[in-house]
Amino acid sequence: MSIPATESTPSAANDVSHAADLRVAARWLVGGSASAVAVLVVPIQLRNFSDLTEVGPWAVALALLGFLTALASVVWTLYSAAAVLAVRRRSIGELAELDRADNSNFPDHRLEEPTSALISYLVVKRRMDLLGTSRDAIWRLAMDLATAHKASLLPQTGEKMQIGTRWYDLGNPVDNAALATLVLDLERRVQCVVDAAAAFETQQRYERLTKGMKLVGAPFVASFLLLLGLQTLPAASMNVKTPTSVQIVVPASGKDPCSGKVLEGVAVGGTMDAPVVVLPSQAGCPARKLTDTDEFIVIPRPAK
Repeated sequence: MSIPATESTPSAANDVSHAADLRVAARWLVGGSASAVAVLVVPIQLRNFSDLTEVGPWAVALALLGFLTALASVVWTLYSAAAVLAVRRRSIGELAELDRADNSNFPDHRLEEPTSALISYLVVKRRMDLLGTSRDAIWRLAMDLATAHKASLLPQTGEKMQIGTRWYDLGNPVDNAALATLVLDLERRVQCVVDAAAAFETQQRYERLTKGMKLVGAPFVASFLLLLGLQTLPAASMNVKTPTSVQIVVPASGKDPCSGKVLEGVAVGGTMDAPVVVLPSQAGCPARKLTDTDEFIVIPRPAK
């Protein structure tokens, strides 16, 4: 009696190496992004943002919004990369339970396709590769392995056990050899299912990371440009709301009798950059009101 040929056994090497390559790619992707962010952030001096209060409350609000947006983009990227690097390996029992809960009809044949992407990948797309032609559920693979282990540990008597579609005579050396081969085949398949599940979930999370980085990249760049632009804004001019004592330095000019003199006056309107100043009669200069002070140097005097 010859030993029947077993179904082709899948190799776990491709799934394991693929998952490892994705984890390496995620590390390099985050590392490269961090380097680019560091280069971009260098021109931005955070201490300069304390001066935005002089620009206006709206500038402070925009700076806070830009900072939080950039921070959220970085945190999301790090979190998504960590998810790629920390994919949990599911046990065959857990995968079998997920399969059973997802339209599986075990121990009978499956009648409906699974709804989850993971189970669909394992029992539909890669069924022939992972489970074999005689199985359509992960539960069936797990139960076949448990039964084969039990049969291999029983004494070699005339008892017969059914595994899958075949009966094995435990007292027949040929059947015992076929049973040992079957155990190795099922153990390898179980490991391949676990590896394929981990590789699939790693691939899903890596794709989520790359797609998300494209989406968060635009808000990050916009926030960077906003923060960079806010630092170039001039301080808002302070309005003169109450009469303020000032000194007026009149540039030297042959046409003005007050040229080259320092005069005492009172700012009564305008802004401190271009105030409306009232000058009393002094130092041979008549009293007058200055509304155009661009050509004068106005120095506020501290209150006594």
